[in-house]
Amino acid sequence: MRLADAQAALLPNEEDVQFYQEHGWWISPPLLTAEEIDDARFGVERYYSGERDAHLLVELGTDWNESRGNTLRQNDYVSLQVEELRRLVHHPLIAATAATLARTPTVRLFHDQLIYKPPQLAAEQSNVGWHTDIAYWKTCSSRELITAWIAFQDIDEDLAPMQVLDGSHRWAGNDQLEYFHETDHREIEKRISRPGGSFEPVSLLMRRGQVSFHHCRTIHGSRRNVADRPRIALAVHMQDHTNRYVPNTDEKGNRLSHVNDVLCRLDEAGNPDYSDPEICPVLWDGEQ
Repeated sequence: MRLADAQAALLPNEEDVQFYQEHGWWISPPLLTAEEIDDARFGVERYYSGERDAHLLVELGTDWNESRGNTLRQNDYVSLQVEELRRLVHHPLIAATAATLARTPTVRLFHDQLIYKPPQLAAEQSNVGWHTDIAYWKTCSSRELITAWIAFQDIDEDLAPMQVLDGSHRWAGNDQLEYFHETDHREIEKRISRPGGSFEPVSLLMRRGQVSFHHCRTIHGSRRNVADRPRIALAVHMQDHTNRYVPNTDEKGNRLSHVNDVLCRLDEAGNPDYSDPEICPVLWDGEQ
């Protein structure tokens, strides 16, 4: 895996990495060309029209479909189903940037999510509640997973940008914030333990082609889309080289799981293999 010289020049420098380590998020310079975004956008249209280049072995009950109507859409593992979206998820510069920020030689895909936020819906229909990604990944051994958030258009304040709580990846109690589908931000804020100070979200505003990255423990969410067009983004969740499956249970002793546990092959011990090359392929290997 190699980058062209022009691509390598866009990788985060040490100051950028330190910013990410301190704040829990970072916005890249433009990493994607207009042609690459247009190609992926075509894949989005194909996906929503029902076209598939491959099919998952299980039906994902959380996926949006037309029967759910005009509401926030969330669809998982789209890169395993549509070729144009696979090419975007496997973009070497995005993966190499994630590896640099996370200080890991290798990143593997964990899963991806296509998120479509329609315009002019009420907050209770379209807000994404304050949450952390790691709260949904309780069978992961690592706490250094990283997400690349790729927008298909310019993202300004009207278009419901992702908002983060600066430095929140270093706060206690984040591993339990499973509030993606709760829409009352003020109510969720009462449940967040934070080390004093004001509660001021940072909006990640971007131009088309830029990519934002956030730590798996960074608290984030988004407001309603008040623009006149939908906001479409792809979240690419990536594992650092240390991550492995670990068994875990909830407070009632019930075994916790992730959809990966069904899709991935089993290792020699009979546990889900989060390095399965079909489901969790290597996206960047700096040691090659």
